[in-house]
Amino acid sequence: MAITKKIFPIPTQLFINGQFCDSASADRYSIYSPVDDSLVTDQIQYAVTEDVDRAVKSAESAFNDNKWGGLTAKERGRALMRISTTLQDHKEELAWLDRIAMGKPVAGGLAEVQMAADLFEYYAGWADKHAGESYPADDGYLKIVHHEPLGVCAGILPWNGPLAMVAFKVAPALATGNVIILKPSEKSPFSALRFASLVADILPDGVVQVLPGAGITGDLLARHPRIRKVGFTGSAITGRKIQRAAAESNLKRVTLELGGKTPAGIFDDCNLDNAVQWATNAITNNTGQICIAASRLYVQESIAGEFLKRFVESIEATVSGIGDPHEPSTLYGPLADKAQLSRVQSFFTDDDGKTQVLTGGHRRGDQGCFFEPTVLYNPDPHAQLYKNEIFGPVTCVRTFKDEAEFLQMANDSEYGLMAAVFTKDISRAMRVSRHLESGTVGVNCVTTLHYQAAFGGSKQSGTGRELGRWGLESYTEPKTILIK
Repeated sequence: MAITKKIFPIPTQLFINGQFCDSASADRYSIYSPVDDSLVTDQIQYAVTEDVDRAVKSAESAFNDNKWGGLTAKERGRALMRISTTLQDHKEELAWLDRIAMGKPVAGGLAEVQMAADLFEYYAGWADKHAGESYPADDGYLKIVHHEPLGVCAGILPWNGPLAMVAFKVAPALATGNVIILKPSEKSPFSALRFASLVADILPDGVVQVLPGAGITGDLLARHPRIRKVGFTGSAITGRKIQRAAAESNLKRVTLELGGKTPAGIFDDCNLDNAVQWATNAITNNTGQICIAASRLYVQESIAGEFLKRFVESIEATVSGIGDPHEPSTLYGPLADKAQLSRVQSFFTDDDGKTQVLTGGHRRGDQGCFFEPTVLYNPDPHAQLYKNEIFGPVTCVRTFKDEAEFLQMANDSEYGLMAAVFTKDISRAMRVSRHLESGTVGVNCVTTLHYQAAFGGSKQSGTGRELGRWGLESYTEPKTILIK
């Protein structure tokens, strides 16, 4: 069995007011290993209405009684630094908890823990530096604008990067004096629950709480009249439901980081080796289960033959790295679960057969949720596998003649989370970047982000921004004070 390599306790309860506790519901749920279909646990508890109310009451107490909000900014920063250190001290355990749920290989899991630790360290430095503004009293009024915490916030997390998304939501929320309730995905709740118990020795009770559950639990949080903000990462379909629930309840603030279908333009003057390497990593990292995965590659006609030859060879070379994620040598694991495997396979079932499969396109093996890295050439522009986010190791490649045609094809999508351009011409890079309809554009790189810079999408890829100072602003309310 895949889960027997090293055993840590598996958290299955809710985490409310500084401790693990049972749900008000007697129902229990199961999680199975995507590696070999074995049962990981059948004791997962989901939060129901009574649990959500209890968590909100505890959060309000932590915020209003100055247990957290009453600390100085420097004290909050020190707490975040301790959280960063704690994550690194427990990196093996946290990575393992995600591995048994998601099949994330050792190296990828450890890298995600480090990313979360880095984010807490980064926002620890921001805690006492998120300054307001003042304006001259030349008209008889001194104008001061400062940023106040919202209060009780909620973070609804995806399954593909459980611990990284904890840091995306929790670090800026705490740095600005808020308290937060997390709802991890029902597919991967373990690391968020363990995180909450680890930081319970650092934070006052009620500051960080975790309520595992499915969509119903998320809806309860989005509709709760005493929650002031929801940060969500996930699908566009669910994002619309959350935005609607937030509007119908108390008009709570909403940040939505939704799906993507990243286009990358590979021009004939690019460094071809660099383009091939980034394109390969972009669709195989985390088995393609990344919202900014470069799943649409556009190659200029004059280099299409050479690029495709090298790219297919590079993709096929990754197959040897697929295996048991508990083995340190494994680079690529399975898809998240049977539902995700079925979803990826459905795109090929629905295709009309006209798409040329250069490599891959099938399930790998007959056990677990492994899928071959896949390259598709010239798919029909109306095909579902070309238009929609697959969330698996599948890349669509098409060719273009010039900048205008690339931009037309790249922007012909309802998604706008990330895009990329590969070229040695800096003027072209800046010109094309300006016209790409995307929240982030990579030049000679793709499927990457940085916590110092704003991250978020345009069009149906979301609203609002996370990371950097923009992450702080999404958890605060500007207040203007006029002094006569």
